[in-house]
Amino acid sequence: MTAGRKRIALINHDLSYRYSRLRERGYKSVLHVRELAYQQVIYASDLSAAAGKQAMETLLAQEEQPDAVFAVSDSLAAGALRAIAQAGMRVPEDIAVVGFDGTELAEVVSPQLTTVEQPSREIGRTAVTLLMKRIDNPDAAVERVMMDWRVISRASA
Repeated sequence: MTAGRKRIALINHDLSYRYSRLRERGYKSVLHVRELAYQQVIYASDLSAAAGKQAMETLLAQEEQPDAVFAVSDSLAAGALRAIAQAGMRVPEDIAVVGFDGTELAEVVSPQLTTVEQPSREIGRTAVTLLMKRIDNPDAAVERVMMDWRVISRASA
């Protein structure tokens, strides 16, 4: 996905959200394991493509630009793709881009976006099941459920 890349940046969102904290922790863990010193995290103002574009423009304005970007949502990644193209750079040749969520947007942008897909429907069903159990038995222990994810490789990385 980012084979051979040495300067991998993260476009994140608000750390008050658990998913943002977890994804940033994962990003930093991968950099540590791969012994990569480059670490750039940009916090987008929201999860829109416009915010992703602005965050990517900030990364491109730095003296040492990334050669790969992981965005915590497909919409942020779509904005990053736009900023890279407007800067006259090529994806993935100059900068690889990976999104997260596995949304339909990943298929319609150009180049098509490599994305980490989470099982949204299964998450929803499981959440409802756990909620119903909690309503039936408010004193029951809190259950934590981990879901599998998969990488959908496309042209952007």
